[in-house]
Amino acid sequence: MPPVPSELHVDRYLTNLSVAYAQDSRDFISDKVFPTVPVRKASDLYVIYNRGDMWRQGNIHERPLGGRLDVADWGFTSDSYLCVERGVAHKIDDRQYANADDPIDLRRQAMELLTSSIMIDAENRWVADYFTTGVWTTDVTGAASADFVTCSTPATGYPLEVIDEFKESTKRLTALEPNTLILSPISYRVIRNHDTVKDVFKYTRTGLIDEDLLAMAFGVNRLFVPRAVENSAKEGQTDSLDFVAVGQDHNAMLLYAAPSPGLNTPSAGYTFAWTGLIPGLTNPMGGVIMTGRDAFAHSDHFEIRQADDMKVVAPDLGVHLTEFTA
Repeated sequence: MPPVPSELHVDRYLTNLSVAYAQDSRDFISDKVFPTVPVRKASDLYVIYNRGDMWRQGNIHERPLGGRLDVADWGFTSDSYLCVERGVAHKIDDRQYANADDPIDLRRQAMELLTSSIMIDAENRWVADYFTTGVWTTDVTGAASADFVTCSTPATGYPLEVIDEFKESTKRLTALEPNTLILSPISYRVIRNHDTVKDVFKYTRTGLIDEDLLAMAFGVNRLFVPRAVENSAKEGQTDSLDFVAVGQDHNAMLLYAAPSPGLNTPSAGYTFAWTGLIPGLTNPMGGVIMTGRDAFAHSDHFEIRQADDMKVVAPDLGVHLTEFTA
């Protein structure tokens, strides 16, 4: 329920102290892992070139006198994207304005509420679309007698070797080596404390091993840990807080993500963002915050809207590792 005026006007608040649980934007990864493609239409087609055509020796041979060379060719298929608009609204009644004391900033709270909501929604969709089983060509599970040995502390398994193995197999399959690693918060904790990982930095580094150091150890350009937290309880119920990626507690994902979008630029995924939602006002992620006056409700109206499509475009460029850690 929105705050009623009597809840906003109470004994004087300390204007130099307030407690707000705003999440660090670095804990959200949905806008960081894959390139974002700004698009002018809500839906359209994109080209997928046949990978094998570009890497075939073909019928190259010595041309005989008066003879012709064999012809090499290439082909392509296509796929489509569909940017779906999502959003949420908030209202501030005139009576709330009239009764709110410092340091309550109703408009700022509205903006933070809407922004946080859309970021958590995007993070949920990212996890559901990408960080899960049944999405990528290589879908492996850790166990003593499975695709690899699960890593844990005290040290069992060989995390660096496991990732190297699947970097190699992906390179063999696609000619592109994965450059990005995703570790769940628990997997990150286990791996950074794993004996074989700590041994890498034993004589060269002091202090805690962070994401940048782990990326170096695994030989990838980027390492992300999805730490965003969500309250899954309905309004009015007891809070139920946990990581958005809670279903991936011990898992990891290895993939090749293009540094930036472009023609003939493969990437495991792309985010298509409809910048034409409100031409000239929509941000590069396909989002916009609008404010206006709802005169008959005697309220200011705020809403956030976003239109995008998180799309797997090259499933063979991704590896999902279930039970990477224990």
